[in-house]
Amino acid sequence: MPTLNVYTNVPVDAVIASDILRDATKAVAKIIGKPESYVMILLNGGVPIAFAGTEGPAAYGELISIGGLSPTVNAKLSSTIADILQSKLSIDSSRFYIKFFDVQRSFFGFNGSTF
Repeated sequence: MPTLNVYTNVPVDAVIASDILRDATKAVAKIIGKPESYVMILLNGGVPIAFAGTEGPAAYGELISIGGLSPTVNAKLSSTIADILQSKLSIDSSRFYIKFFDVQRSFFGFNGSTF
């Protein structure tokens, strides 16, 4: 149920993508307190993005979850995902936005139904 979509203008090769997917899955599950088996991470590299008027390395993320989000949790997620993007793709944390969505169970589909 926690789903993290990350868009970046940095091209991402398969090895780096795999590392990011693994690290982000573990981090999201741990910080939100949900099982890894429900965490989905989508990584979209090479997306045209301008941030602050330049096309330097940048990223945008959206994290959707049924519960588990709060100001404290969101801050920890923002910091941790920014650290992953910095270490794997050299994206400075000042060039990364992330938006959090806490949705109702009936607004999240799974297994042919909703949660």
